[in-house]
Amino acid sequence: MCGIDKLKIINCGNYFTVINLKGEHENHAHVKKKSTAELLVKLIKRKQVPKSKYLRESAKRITIDKKYIQKIEIKEEKDRNKLNYINNRKRR
Repeated sequence: MCGIDKLKIINCGNYFTVINLKGEHENHAHVKKKSTAELLVKLIKRKQVPKSKYLRESAKRITIDKKYIQKIEIKEEKDRNKLNYINNRKRR
């Protein structure tokens, strides 16, 4: 693990804020549950790309690691170019 990001979870009442202490003011994200905040911190520390679109955007916002941001953007691009299956035989 690389120690680029120093993360902190703050309880704000109705939601939790994940802050990167080494980043600027914009390096934070809001989530509803503490478990989600802990998952986000774990994923960022391990440099794993989240499956959820919301968590991907949050991870991109929080981190200051350019390689990790690039990894997330590659995954987003793959998802945009992904073909969707359409069942033509299904009656409507």
